[in-house]
Amino acid sequence: MNVSLAPDRCTVIVTVDAPAEALSVVEAHARLGLERFHDYPGYLGGALHLSRDRTRLVQYLQWRTEAEYQACIEDARWQEEPSALRVQELVANGTATMHVGQYTVAALSPGD
Repeated sequence: MNVSLAPDRCTVIVTVDAPAEALSVVEAHARLGLERFHDYPGYLGGALHLSRDRTRLVQYLQWRTEAEYQACIEDARWQEEPSALRVQELVANGTATMHVGQYTVAALSPGD
């Protein structure tokens, strides 16, 4: 992943809490996103994390700019994607809670 301290980078962290059986639906959608985001300009990389008890999902995504991230999530194809609709339903009926936040990388650990 090409993490950078560039001030215009857009880091998106998505956190979802749900029972394990519902979280599997969210995980499938998040994996689809990781596959498809590469088709969008400005996508730099991402990672998907599951808690050991499989009740929390954390997804880390990085985009060159906020505008490129917004263009991706506003793409009408996501509104028609069955897995996106299932996730929206889980959130709407209270089975899952989701938080999406945008961040700027403030510091990096030295790597190898």
